[in-house]
Amino acid sequence: MLNSVFKPIHFDTTKLEFHASCGEGLDVFLQHEVKSFGLKIISSNRGGVYFETRDSSKLSNFLLNTRFSSRVSFSLTKILAETPDELYEKSKKLPWEKIFPLKSSFKIDSTTKDTLKHSQFAMYRLKDAIMDRLREYSRDDVFIERDNPDMVILLRSSQNFVNIQISITSDPFHKRGYRLESVTAPIKETTAQALLEFSGWNGDDVIIDPMCGSGTILIEAALLIKKEFLNHYLIFKSKVYSMLFDEIPKNRIDHEAKKLFYGFDNDKRAIEIAKENAKRAGVDDLIHFEVLDILDLTKDENLKSGFIVFNPPYGERLGTEEELKELYKKIGEIFRNEFKGFKISLVCGNKSLLGQFKLKETNSMNLSIAKQKAKFVNYEIHE
Repeated sequence: MLNSVFKPIHFDTTKLEFHASCGEGLDVFLQHEVKSFGLKIISSNRGGVYFETRDSSKLSNFLLNTRFSSRVSFSLTKILAETPDELYEKSKKLPWEKIFPLKSSFKIDSTTKDTLKHSQFAMYRLKDAIMDRLREYSRDDVFIERDNPDMVILLRSSQNFVNIQISITSDPFHKRGYRLESVTAPIKETTAQALLEFSGWNGDDVIIDPMCGSGTILIEAALLIKKEFLNHYLIFKSKVYSMLFDEIPKNRIDHEAKKLFYGFDNDKRAIEIAKENAKRAGVDDLIHFEVLDILDLTKDENLKSGFIVFNPPYGERLGTEEELKELYKKIGEIFRNEFKGFKISLVCGNKSLLGQFKLKETNSMNLSIAKQKAKFVNYEIHE
């Protein structure tokens, strides 16, 4: 029977080390973002940023608004463990009975190397330590849930040091909650934010996505304009967040935002999905979606400038490479003829296709998407 004096731990954010992870190539964006929120960077690498803070309000603001983090966690403990059994013995000493809220579930995400060579076996030993400790304290209300857990425990090791972390949200930050449906190979929300940042768009100019799919790029841009918390949905349902902060801020909305976003796609179903996603995100009043093939795209006579930001196809799902080369060639002709004065920004996973645009790059940046090398590219169509 659960001890009647059970009190869950309320973690002191000023004494914790946090880790914001990101996609490969997005660490430059993430480092700048962490600094902009007044958080102190301890170290960084291509996979993310370690930071600390003395101000819990700055941390909360970062969690609600981070554009480039895929997940944010904090270190529960760092231990020396040269074998899985040593990991078990030391991790069992942690007060898991006070870490888990009542009637909660968890899963373990394990990435280990060096002395703990087998990530899955290390994960099982940590799981055994947690469950054995919970049984000793009659915490039979905590169980393992792989698909939709309340908490995610992260197990990371290098050489013979082990870092056990707790993720602040059970889902990654790119799962903001509005995209319940999507088309094939959609761009991640965090990657869309990075592309918007890379484009140089400042929030005042029109954005056109001529191959919008399920609408992610435009919805992410509209969320910035409407001044909503990007990650409010994830934070709202996070049990870990309540261990760090006393309250969850209410979502903020600026109703004076104007319609700046136009999404087109030749797939009628994709446009239907995009409209539903925008409605769930609360930005459907800012985006005009319409069924239109990119090869029929023309510029509104009233638009003298703006941005075209999109994620063109570059995989096998939409034809052979020769067919894609012909498509890129036609798209380039449309941009040069119809969109003088516009800036073009895109992400492409097949760099050999980009030459077909016959446009001069203003700048570019390499990154990795789903372990595939990709590239952000900016162009400018001069009058």
